[in-house]
Amino acid sequence: MAACIVANVWTVSLAAPEPGSEGPLATMSRVSTEVGLRSRPAAGKASEPRVVERGDGKLTPVAIPAGALKSAPQGRSVRISIETEGGVPGDAGEFATAVATTLSDARGWQGVDKVRFVAVSPAAIAKGERVDVRITLASPETTDRLCAPLRTRGQVSCHSGGRAVINLRRWQLGAEAYGDDLAGYRTYVVNHEVGHSLGHGHAYCAGKGEVAPVMMQQTHGVKGCSAWPWPSPKPA
Repeated sequence: MAACIVANVWTVSLAAPEPGSEGPLATMSRVSTEVGLRSRPAAGKASEPRVVERGDGKLTPVAIPAGALKSAPQGRSVRISIETEGGVPGDAGEFATAVATTLSDARGWQGVDKVRFVAVSPAAIAKGERVDVRITLASPETTDRLCAPLRTRGQVSCHSGGRAVINLRRWQLGAEAYGDDLAGYRTYVVNHEVGHSLGHGHAYCAGKGEVAPVMMQQTHGVKGCSAWPWPSPKPA
């Protein structure tokens, strides 16, 4: 049984980890702070990013900019699309570029799992072409809906039904394990949720001072390990 340490709690019943989500959250009537989850911008940020709790619920496929996704020359094809929810802040093209760049990196799943990510365009989706993994940026409330019955409670991301759902709150605020390295956290959360879509379950810290595996629930802390956002081992 795993517990999430909380502050300012009236009642708490502990819940076991749920496959496909970033980690267990305690069932509670009131929680003000969850260890590992940022509720404020990282130190040095000029202003707090705008996190809206609810978008319009409409998920729209986004064209992956030309050259952003570099498919491996061989391997099992995994057809992906990128989509964003309407009514949330941020540039959809920038999100698509960040995701595609992460999935193209030599340290990513293409090299580790011998897969080949193939972009499916919005026009192809409209014609009904198959998509294996949809990577979605969604508001906290829409994340909860898409992830149900997994319990994300407006705080974390998940993988559910072939969709890697990235919670806007985490995309904007990151997590304590990554400190001010928001780009590193974003790389981690994309690789973690896409890892679930490829069939990987959760992993754990091997011991103090070790490198955290990407399938560890790093959003909730690294338990003495050092944060690492890639599927491939960290160079010595």
